[in-house]
Amino acid sequence: MTTRSVRTDMNWKQKLNLRDLGGTGGGVVPRGRYIRSGKLSVLTAEQCAALCARYDIGCVIDLRTSVEAEEFPDPLPPGIGYVHIPLLMGSAVGITHETGSDPMTIIRNLRNSPGQLRAMIPDFRSLYADIVTDPQPRSQLDRAVGLLRHNADRGICTLFHCTAGKDRTGLVSMALLRSYGVGRAEIVADYMLTNRNAFWPTLKKCLGIALLTRDWSLTKAAYRSFMAQRSLIETALDCYQAPAAAPTE
Repeated sequence: MTTRSVRTDMNWKQKLNLRDLGGTGGGVVPRGRYIRSGKLSVLTAEQCAALCARYDIGCVIDLRTSVEAEEFPDPLPPGIGYVHIPLLMGSAVGITHETGSDPMTIIRNLRNSPGQLRAMIPDFRSLYADIVTDPQPRSQLDRAVGLLRHNADRGICTLFHCTAGKDRTGLVSMALLRSYGVGRAEIVADYMLTNRNAFWPTLKKCLGIALLTRDWSLTKAAYRSFMAQRSLIETALDCYQAPAAAPTE
């Protein structure tokens, strides 16, 4: 790989929180089949085409809400399959990023009401538990994993993403890795890799929050919500029950 392509890969990985899940579990997860990412709308059409070509992506699974997907569509090139499988039907402050529910927009609008802002920070543990246990989001989670495995069996590389590539993408990654029998420690380690890409952008956001609100406790709460937290994925793992295997004839 040339120096230029290596640099481009690094830019994508940082900008999109992008990584290949292949090689996890001692190599049991195939390489070049599962790419997890943040939203592709931050790319130009040309950049998105280059990304799809670089990783030989044949299908994209969008885990965002319908409103998010409509407001910030993926600029996919022709020939790339697109499947919308929203894990959440409505907005959830701190996870979804529709206009009006985006955390930074809310903070700017309510910067003089830090108490109200603190009250709006959701219980992320409950959200994670709900996604893997409540029938509606759980059916979508299982559908996403099923399509990922189906595409991989057909030799198709699939990129799946939400907005930041942290929460919804992290839960699909967890369930996918569990389907391969990957152990808890490796699943947690993959989830926490997000913080390598999230640290500096989060630091900049939190500096802005501190300057806007002058409220240190709110800034710390915002920092925790923007970063991957080990306790969240551990809660999901504790609550997640793998689907029963299909009977064999």
